[in-house]
Amino acid sequence: MKTWSLNFCVVLLALLLSACVPNQTPTTQPEQTLLLTDVPVATPIDTPPPAIAPIAPTSSEPSTSEEAGPVVVKLGDLTMEMYELVLKAPNDNGSFTTTAGLSSKILENRRPLRDIQVQAFSPAPLDGRQLKYTRIESDGQTTVTFMLDDEEVLTVDCGSVSPISDVRGMWVVGEDWYGEVAHVENEAEGNVVTSNALGELFMNGVSLNDQLDYDETFGFQPLDDKPFYFFSKDGEIGINYAGKTYKLGFDSVNHYACCSAGAYNPKAYLTMVTFFAQKDNREYYVELGHFSTSDTTAIDLSGAGLTVEAYWLEDDSWPDNDHIQSRPIGSLPGWVQNRHKAERVVSAQSQQTTLFQEKALTASTNIDTITDVRVEVRLDDEVILSVPAGDLSHSAGMDAVIGVWVHGENWYVETVHVVSATAENTIQNTPFGEIFRNGESLSQMFGYDETFGFQVLDGEPFYFFKKGGEFGLNHAGEEVMLGFDEIAHYYCCGFSVYNPMHYENMVTFFASREGKRYYVEAGVFE
Repeated sequence: MKTWSLNFCVVLLALLLSACVPNQTPTTQPEQTLLLTDVPVATPIDTPPPAIAPIAPTSSEPSTSEEAGPVVVKLGDLTMEMYELVLKAPNDNGSFTTTAGLSSKILENRRPLRDIQVQAFSPAPLDGRQLKYTRIESDGQTTVTFMLDDEEVLTVDCGSVSPISDVRGMWVVGEDWYGEVAHVENEAEGNVVTSNALGELFMNGVSLNDQLDYDETFGFQPLDDKPFYFFSKDGEIGINYAGKTYKLGFDSVNHYACCSAGAYNPKAYLTMVTFFAQKDNREYYVELGHFSTSDTTAIDLSGAGLTVEAYWLEDDSWPDNDHIQSRPIGSLPGWVQNRHKAERVVSAQSQQTTLFQEKALTASTNIDTITDVRVEVRLDDEVILSVPAGDLSHSAGMDAVIGVWVHGENWYVETVHVVSATAENTIQNTPFGEIFRNGESLSQMFGYDETFGFQVLDGEPFYFFKKGGEFGLNHAGEEVMLGFDEIAHYYCCGFSVYNPMHYENMVTFFASREGKRYYVEAGVFE
């Protein structure tokens, strides 16, 4: 008996995986078919950047017949979309109504971009030193000191103690550190105390208000890993992004509001900021960021207790000679790669041996002859399953065993069958998967043409299947048809970067539908 390494080297690597039709087709579990639907995309309008004054359609109430869309302008590499407000929720819950409709409708656009807000108090180390701060209150006044490790690098008088947080955040971007504070003054009139706050941003300990002659700086965030902030100068609001400035044409931008009113403060995301602004006694909801086709072409395929989202690959990446060396998600925006970064920390590794009922459960490839390979599953020394794997004569190195798993009272094994065909001078090897539960084929049990990609995901069995020329997934016994006509799997060598990647609460994979290629993430996300 000899077990070879878990790799598949196939002569023709970019093949569709062929079907293995079972002899019997029992009644399947109920299916849910989910159709591909594109998220609405606002078309950018090229407008010369600086000094842009937003002009939105005028209306006292939103139209019920034909709603107006946002005003769209370009600010360098950024796109700004402005919706004229008709009404804010009186209870400060963050909802609003615009001339383009309700906030619930508007916020569905670019929903995935909103999954991760940029944290204001978790800076990365700078040259091995941690940026932090201390805050001291004395006689109703506050003083804030920023430090790198134990070295004091900046001390700022922030004014009066108030419900407004005087330390707004600290960040490290590249080789620079930033700290944002609010200077607060309290004004008392009778029994009413009003707190007025003015923002100041420091870069490496230097005030940008002083250096650039701004009246105020506020709302700092890394936007697509580049520094971004608002500024006020001569009664007008602008932005500074990656060192370039643009005037927005607004008189003011909501910020530093406390308590429930804070729902209308700017919200910072990986590649976008949203905020509320005012101009000539009109109010606007604004979205500003990097908005490309790939940003907003997110296809929701959720089902089976999972969030499933597909992103169109603009460069049409697929296993070929141009896409071998690295996992081809570079054509996607950074937020796609970062939004579920935490879920990528712990991989769900397959094993060829584990314990089941206190006995060793082992799967191995038994090669008596290269033309008649079998997979054997043993419980200790007892063979409990023997499955033909096919002819490996023209496969340079492979293992027909993907792995074994134990979940509750059940054990699983995923095997690969190889079918070889000769056309002229070319030998074509086609692998297809089959998953067994307690020795029974899931393909035969549920009428699938193929089963593959098993893992325990969020504590429940998960696998892909092919049925009737389409691919779906099964999670915790619930089926969902995804509508794809191919899911990349069982590729070897450099092309293996296209195979599914398995994590504790997520699986990522590449798929296609009608010639269009997608990168897909499926999982249970917070």
